[in-house]
Amino acid sequence: MNRLNEFIDSWLKYLKSSCNLSINSVDSYRSDLKQLISFLSNYKEAEISFSDFKTLKKGDIRAWFLYRRNANETPKTISRGLSATKSFLKFLIKENQIENSDILSMRPPKIEKSLPRPLNISQINAIINSISDIKQTPWIVKRDRAILALIYSVGLRISEALNLNKSDILSASETLTILGKGGKTRIVPIIDSIKSVIIDYLENCEFTDSEALFINNRGERLTPSSIQKLVKKSREFLGLSSKVTPHALRHSCATHLMENTGDLRGIQELLGHSSISSTQIYADVAKKYIAEIYDKCHPLSMRTPPKNKKGKDA
Repeated sequence: MNRLNEFIDSWLKYLKSSCNLSINSVDSYRSDLKQLISFLSNYKEAEISFSDFKTLKKGDIRAWFLYRRNANETPKTISRGLSATKSFLKFLIKENQIENSDILSMRPPKIEKSLPRPLNISQINAIINSISDIKQTPWIVKRDRAILALIYSVGLRISEALNLNKSDILSASETLTILGKGGKTRIVPIIDSIKSVIIDYLENCEFTDSEALFINNRGERLTPSSIQKLVKKSREFLGLSSKVTPHALRHSCATHLMENTGDLRGIQELLGHSSISSTQIYADVAKKYIAEIYDKCHPLSMRTPPKNKKGKDA
């Protein structure tokens, strides 16, 4: 088992240094592989050695898929687990530990594409305003409002917002440089009102030594889980859907911009999508939203035919 752990550690370091995966992606891959090893240990009723892992069969992975489906894990999460396993096996091939693996030819579970559900402006304002009902410390209330407003204003990922430093904001005039996935940078606009909210938070923050922009009550950089917990408390306080997450603010930003501008390429650059196909989904969301409004509001789209004065269909 020790040898297996050694190769896993080397693989994770390789992902960080050579593959430019984000910290969150590496952590997810680590968690997936750890879960696979734990499952195999119970499935085979024996501790999994490095030799056992080198001889994995498709049947082992299919059994793992079934286990995860029975645990109500989504096809997307299960698919990521297969990606993590394939990545580790490819690393072992690269290190000349195995020659090949049948698992590399396995296809992931079919993922049904679902359109993201954007929040409306009233819901976004309600979430930001609810912070004062959830938190007590004034500077922390200002901090959390600033984070959520910033994420929504330009559609940032949580990690992108939390990786910012104070100097990034203080030196920004009309634009902000964001470090995105794969170490790619992009330039986004910083709205004056959003910058003012962030400056107000900084002026009231109890910690001044940290270079990190958003910090916790110990003066350390905030983690994504803290923002996920914050939005969870807010949605439960407001009685909103469990699908309301920090990432929903990013979706909402993109959808609202698409509704108002239709500028697919501009939104692609703003969000940092490498492919236009990733951005196309927001055009689909906007079309669906417009269709729903039309169906509800247009006089000619009434579901029940209007009746004449005698009660007959017109």
